[in-house]
Amino acid sequence: MKKIFTFFIAALFAQGAAAQKLDRSQRPKPGPAPIIKFEDPVIYKLPNGITVLVVHTHRLPKVSASYSIDAGPISEGSKVGVLGLLSGMLNEGTTTKTKVQFDEAVDQMGAEVSLTSGGGQASALSRYFKDAFLLMAEALRNPSFPETSFEKLKSQALTNLKSSERSSSATSERVVNALSFGLNHPKGQFETEQSINSITLEDVKAAYKNYVTPSRGYLTFVGDIEPEDAIALATRAFGDWKGNALILPVLTKVNNPVKTEVNVVNIPNAVQSEITVTNLIDLPLSSPDFHAVLLANEILGGGADAKLFRNLREKHGFTYGAYSHTGSGRWQSTFSASASVRNEKVDSAVVEFLREINVMRMEKVSPELLQSAKNLYNGSFALGLENPSRAAGFASNILINNLPKDFYRTYLQKLNAVTADDVLRVSKKYFSYDNARIVIVGKTDDFLPGLIKSGYQVKHFNRFAAPIE
Repeated sequence: MKKIFTFFIAALFAQGAAAQKLDRSQRPKPGPAPIIKFEDPVIYKLPNGITVLVVHTHRLPKVSASYSIDAGPISEGSKVGVLGLLSGMLNEGTTTKTKVQFDEAVDQMGAEVSLTSGGGQASALSRYFKDAFLLMAEALRNPSFPETSFEKLKSQALTNLKSSERSSSATSERVVNALSFGLNHPKGQFETEQSINSITLEDVKAAYKNYVTPSRGYLTFVGDIEPEDAIALATRAFGDWKGNALILPVLTKVNNPVKTEVNVVNIPNAVQSEITVTNLIDLPLSSPDFHAVLLANEILGGGADAKLFRNLREKHGFTYGAYSHTGSGRWQSTFSASASVRNEKVDSAVVEFLREINVMRMEKVSPELLQSAKNLYNGSFALGLENPSRAAGFASNILINNLPKDFYRTYLQKLNAVTADDVLRVSKKYFSYDNARIVIVGKTDDFLPGLIKSGYQVKHFNRFAAPIE
């Protein structure tokens, strides 16, 4: 017993001596990036054009399926809101089942089935999945479009518009895109009371005929289902489906302001103002800048450790949080930095937003900041692979965006190869300072004098992005 006690004490002293040798003033060196390992899904194409992707896993006795239609940005013209109403109508029953009957059939299986104008989803335990999936297919292919449901959904849409009328955040979300892209651009259009009132049930049916189709469709199965069974089920449900052939839109490129401008919208009852500093960018996933832009955005405004958050919240107390976001893809998107700020601090917050953006454009980030951003992506990317549906998402992204087959297998390799020079270069290219658009929605009486005093040229707009004197 004494020998055991002596050994225990010696071990404690040995551990203490080892701990004393650690230099805690030095940050531990980062380990290598995780090695990306995942199985490719089985891919099959139905004769009508639907691409079927199957990820087979026995982790849980459950299967999920999703059908998505790659139609691209759709311009709704004077009928903005018709696709939203179509999404609702697809959940209102089929030609053989009323909404009540359909919902009861789903509930009895403990399944989840939902439809939108862009596709549908079904999820259930393995033993019930086939029936749940066939219900989704029936709702997509044979909606009943009852008149009473249409009037109900239309009324709800108008009520929702009315309830958000005095909301600064809802108004900001609407006008930022409208001012950035223009009211005639698919990404700049928004619902109004007039557009909703103009929509008829025939408009909804026409939208269904035009956009709910097997053309450019991607059907993904994930879970406890063999690939041959999934393909057979897909063929049974959708094999004879015919529909309109979709052609991706060609959108006119939109320019940023020639010089940085401030656009303001007055919401007299606003306690806080919504500030958005934004500019248009072109960043396809195939761009050699893609990974560097991800890291630059993470350093600037990706979270609570980023520059914007530390400045506007921690240092100045202007807001509860300030963040930035960078879009990407086949069409023009936006870089934006935003926060909800006390009205009386709007002018000061705008100065700090632009200061941090300019620092990113003019100074190299520190090795510590760059490595921290890389570590975050390394961990979150590897953790995301725990979800089997990721592999299917990767495969469909590669097909849709015409990416190299090894795009995701080399993802972290390319990300970890980004240098501070790369971050500086893409910050200059994608984060505008001299030709940005600053959109502020709030109580103008509280912040306008400060903005004008600071020398900004201010343009006024109403809640629907129309200019006013």
